[in-house]
Amino acid sequence: MEARRGNASLRPVGVDEFVEGLKGIPNFEPDKVWGYVQAHRVLPDTVKPYCYFSPACYTRNLIFKNDDFELLAICWEIGQVSRVHNHRDQMCWMMVPMGKLKTQNYAVRDKDPKKQTCRLEPTGHYLITPEAPAQVDPEHPVHEVLNPEEFGERAVSLHIYSKPFDSCEVYQPERGSYCDVELCYTSEYGKLCDGETTASPA
Repeated sequence: MEARRGNASLRPVGVDEFVEGLKGIPNFEPDKVWGYVQAHRVLPDTVKPYCYFSPACYTRNLIFKNDDFELLAICWEIGQVSRVHNHRDQMCWMMVPMGKLKTQNYAVRDKDPKKQTCRLEPTGHYLITPEAPAQVDPEHPVHEVLNPEEFGERAVSLHIYSKPFDSCEVYQPERGSYCDVELCYTSEYGKLCDGETTASPA
């Protein structure tokens, strides 16, 4: 089962208006969030103040956060790939105001928490484009996100996580193992975090 997809009938909005709409969803009900994401496209120029790129790795840039959800702009240079990871059983919706990305899902088999070993099997994959947002499939939440060389351009993706989480499981398919990894931001609300020296504005 792949992620549920969006459609091309998207109303363009600025990122601030997009956040206000998310904040207005009662109880942050997942189906209503997905419907809202399907109905809107965030204008790229309104996201740029929150965007930083780094040649070393994709960057995680916090735009908004409350108890219900957080909104991140993740910036990808050509050829950058995330590690295979989960979302701590939280919901995730993704949209791409700039460029396009590929997502590869995996099924986790033979997981042994004591040894921290497992086996991964590739399942579905899909593209995320400005016209086609996506929702991570809760039945197959383990995935990686890629900006392949052949796409030939930078990309920026917006990720809505409900609820916010500060660590995740990262998988090493070639080793048959996984571990917990603490998550951090490259920037918060448009300003680089302390110690970030390799990232530059979009």
